[in-house]
Amino acid sequence: MANQYLSISCLPLPTYVQSGHVIFNPGERHPNRNNFQFFVMMFMVRGKLYIAEDDQKYTVQPGEMFILQPKHHHYSWKPMDEVTEYYWIHFSVIGDYRQSKEFKQLQSIIQVPSLHYYTPDITLFLNKHVHLTNIESACSVVKKIFQSSAAQNSVGFWQAQQLFIDLLQQVQSQTPAKSTTTILASEIQRYLRDHFDEKITNEKLGDIFHVHPNSITTSMKKTFGITPNAFLTKYRLEEAVKRLLSTSEQISKIAADVGYQNVYYFSMTFKRCYGLSPLTYRKRYNDK
Repeated sequence: MANQYLSISCLPLPTYVQSGHVIFNPGERHPNRNNFQFFVMMFMVRGKLYIAEDDQKYTVQPGEMFILQPKHHHYSWKPMDEVTEYYWIHFSVIGDYRQSKEFKQLQSIIQVPSLHYYTPDITLFLNKHVHLTNIESACSVVKKIFQSSAAQNSVGFWQAQQLFIDLLQQVQSQTPAKSTTTILASEIQRYLRDHFDEKITNEKLGDIFHVHPNSITTSMKKTFGITPNAFLTKYRLEEAVKRLLSTSEQISKIAADVGYQNVYYFSMTFKRCYGLSPLTYRKRYNDK
């Protein structure tokens, strides 16, 4: 598997367009496309995909991620010889991007005045074809992206975009400059955002990331200045606010959707943070 990298300018950010899941039977082929306008990101579950981009042939196997560039010729160079299954995402990039054998730092197409000292120049680096050690986690996020997108409402749109950015962070190629503590903290933070509606403890996080539970708290505090529990509470309440102001769902449903099984505890935590009960907050700030 020859190393090829996609370098993508992230100001503005890549944008999620659509996602899905496909199963091919033996003898079938991937669609033959010319000048398709979106990137295609694939996460292989089983089988083998024989895919070509222009004159370059690839074989994508289980546990691997593969990315097709937009506006190139994509086709099967060989039909499937077994049941083949993968998840896919289409995404769009307005800024500059390059595919090459090495990382390329790219400039933003947005002209940022020099007085904006703290606006970073961000280039996203992705392996075009790589084996992922966390393929199950990646597929789990892709499923959530699809569910949010399929909801067909304003909350679902923003959730899908946010989850997509989290996915890019999860699969990006790490640069040597990042310390192990920073990498761990970033992975924990992403996990908390992607699984905020589930029951999460430091012990569970320790098992997931194969470190002592104390290291979970230490890395988060050192990198972001906040404990995992405090971050999770803050994130859950922010998600609750989105739902309070953009839907008419009952308070009990919103509480359950953001990870609180006890609606009274949710209301108490919400009031401690915002100074108002969820119902009063909705009545005061809802523009509808």
